Amino acid sequence: MAKTPDYQNIAKQIIEVAGGADNIISAAHCATRLRLIVKDRDIIDDKKLEEIDIVKGCFFTAGQ
Repeated sequence: MAKTPDYQNIAKQIIEVAGGADNIISAAHCATRLRLIVKDRDIIDDKKLEEIDIVKGCFFTAGQ
């Protein structure tokens, strides 16, 4: 049986790599994506973000 991901830890890692809670203006989700609107896009390390367990990729468009 597959191990359930530690979603609380994964969320903490995403927030940290996204520049901390102060850098996140809003967060929403759909069936396949977590959408973040951030203050400063330049402080986010995409490579580090993609290394987090269950993150399958990231992209930035239209301020999200």
